Amino acid sequence: MPRVLGEHIMLREYQAEDIGSIRSWVNDAETTRFLSTRFWPAQTMVDSEEFLQHMLQSSHNAYNFVIASIEDGRYLGQLDMFRLDWRLRCGELGMVIASADDRGRGVGTEALQLMQRFGFLTAGMERIELEVEMGNAAALRCYQKAGFMLEGVKRHAYYRDGQFTDIGIMSVLSDEWRQRNGAASSDTKVSV
Repeated sequence: MPRVLGEHIMLREYQAEDIGSIRSWVNDAETTRFLSTRFWPAQTMVDSEEFLQHMLQSSHNAYNFVIASIEDGRYLGQLDMFRLDWRLRCGELGMVIASADDRGRGVGTEALQLMQRFGFLTAGMERIELEVEMGNAAALRCYQKAGFMLEGVKRHAYYRDGQFTDIGIMSVLSDEWRQRNGAASSDTKVSV
């Protein structure tokens, strides 16, 4: 899988050495608070190892990237495009920034922008979408800054802190992305 290089970060392949970084956040309540229900039970080492083994295998139905420091390749988080629908040219994103120290610094926004470039220019996507728990203000700001637009809300579609909450559906379309990025859209650096 190619690496997608940005200014401060890169999207790179998963590596066996990422297991420690993955383990650092999978059982952290604050990090997993807004993630899928998969993280409700404690994640064992076996769970993490099985996940990483799956990520290390090639897939034609997902683009799985580690968000890493451009300087040293250090793991910062994950950004995966899954549920690819090749007929409709659509993919769904899921992202986590592992450390609270790396949140709020633009890492997520840059990662999303790199994934959009990759998705629209390399993979030929027409639409990239994601779901966000509507109480996750930081994620909403990050997604909007990266160009995602809220297009609808699924009411009471998530359960957090003892109550049902709403899930927003956000997306960006190829034409919107190209308009916003103009000539810069061809500046994507992909290396092997």
